[in-house]
Amino acid sequence: MRSNGSPVLEGGHGLTTAPVERPPSLAEHVRRVLREDILAGRLAPGARVTEAQAEMRTGVSRTPVREGIRKLEAEGLVISNRGRGTYVAYRLSPDEAMLIYECRLVLEPYLTRLATERMTPEALATVRAVLDRFCAVRDGHPHEAGRLDAEFHLTIYETSRSELINVLRGYWSRLQLELSERVYKTEVPRRFSSEHVGIFKALELGDAETAGERMYQHIVHGQRVLSKAFGRRATVVPAGGEDS
Repeated sequence: MRSNGSPVLEGGHGLTTAPVERPPSLAEHVRRVLREDILAGRLAPGARVTEAQAEMRTGVSRTPVREGIRKLEAEGLVISNRGRGTYVAYRLSPDEAMLIYECRLVLEPYLTRLATERMTPEALATVRAVLDRFCAVRDGHPHEAGRLDAEFHLTIYETSRSELINVLRGYWSRLQLELSERVYKTEVPRRFSSEHVGIFKALELGDAETAGERMYQHIVHGQRVLSKAFGRRATVVPAGGEDS
């Protein structure tokens, strides 16, 4: 522990962020705090995460710490090995990242169309608020832009009320790291924000087909930028009836 009371997790940097408001579940509090440390780069890939360090960081007891770490493992952000401990997962390989994008091209435009059909004024206002925050930080804050990019997408998809949202959650946490570290350092977020605005306008108009098509093209754009960051060329195959 540092003299100022900020704990340090092994393999990471000093954690001097402001206290995080606890959600109702202590295990969820642990998940959110450690997840943010990972996605913000304060816990580096390969860094060890011990229960004792997590207790110190989050201020809760060992039982919810264990449950919170299990939640992170389910998201693919940490890997636990019996007898060896728990470590922050390493970054996606180029092949893994491209495979996730192929899944996105099939699933996410569909969920966008469904969300458009089920959109409520309250949900639309929430999407707009996230979009405004994304536009406010898009220049010069890649980690925050990556977080808000993910929040923009997931807020839309949750409106679909489809059980397929659980499939998304299985890969979005890992993908968020690539948005922050590769996509937004290869191409400025401003170019993506205009696409977000176009998607939002289609949602606002209740135009499900246009919203789905714009989401597809938006994902294709991200796939191409990520391929460039990996130093390889993307091959995009039209899916779900969308034009590439």
